[in-house]
Amino acid sequence: MKKILSLVLVLMMAAIPVCAGALTIGYSTKTITNDAFQLSLYDAVKAAVEANGDEFMGVLAESQTAVATQVNQIEDLINMGVDGLIINPMDSNACIQVLEKAKEAGIPVVLVDQGVEAGHEDLYVTFISTDNFAGGQSAGERMAAELGGSGNVIIVRGANGSQAGDDRADGFKAGIEGTGLALINEQAGDWVVDKAMQVTENMIQANPDIQGIFCCSDNMLPGILQALRNNDIEGVTIISFDGSQAGIDMIKDGSVLGTVAQFPDKIGAWGVEYLMKAINGEAEGVESFIDAGTQIFDITNVE
Repeated sequence: MKKILSLVLVLMMAAIPVCAGALTIGYSTKTITNDAFQLSLYDAVKAAVEANGDEFMGVLAESQTAVATQVNQIEDLINMGVDGLIINPMDSNACIQVLEKAKEAGIPVVLVDQGVEAGHEDLYVTFISTDNFAGGQSAGERMAAELGGSGNVIIVRGANGSQAGDDRADGFKAGIEGTGLALINEQAGDWVVDKAMQVTENMIQANPDIQGIFCCSDNMLPGILQALRNNDIEGVTIISFDGSQAGIDMIKDGSVLGTVAQFPDKIGAWGVEYLMKAINGEAEGVESFIDAGTQIFDITNVE
């Protein structure tokens, strides 16, 4: 079925008219369904490509964990001979082989949001993202301050294999190191509500004495909050990551203390800008990683 869908995708793309002289830019990501950050990033890339008068081809794996589908879709874009690729890798290892194919085909690649394993910097122009480790670390430091340097905390991680999720969790651990907080459990919520609720309940049942929760994406917050309600647990300090409107609303209603905001509009626009530099032969000296910045939103600045 996946091969059939990929063939249909290629045929559909081949039917799209391209303006004379225009470039064709492919964008690959996981999904924009129920993911406000990814939708904003997708829209930003599309707007920047089209503002240049070029053709935008966006492909979606339509799942937070459909790694094989993403790889197949990127291969389809390469086989079509797109002029450039912007990729948001779902898995830090799985996309390496397809990035090598892009390099062999002479197609420049810019990574956004999530990267690949270190040591493969020759496969892409630059990686533009939030410094997820630093953002997670700031969340850990804030959690320690809020809890007064004492208490048990858990982490609801992203999907296994996601560099962004791993960096956020590792950064949070660094932020609470030596503060007196105890990390008693961590499990992957796969970026989705149902799984986040399940793993939060698992961790609560293993040890209900929890004072703080770090959530690696606002997408999973409804599941975490439902798990707490299901177990009649109140007063838990929750810090999340994304800065989405949903996260902001939960700060306003008091469900969540804060969210580490990132800036998808900036990431998307810069992704197209640096890809164009590469296509025009102007990418020499570009840093391998460009940080789009973070900021903790809480009740004091959420407006």
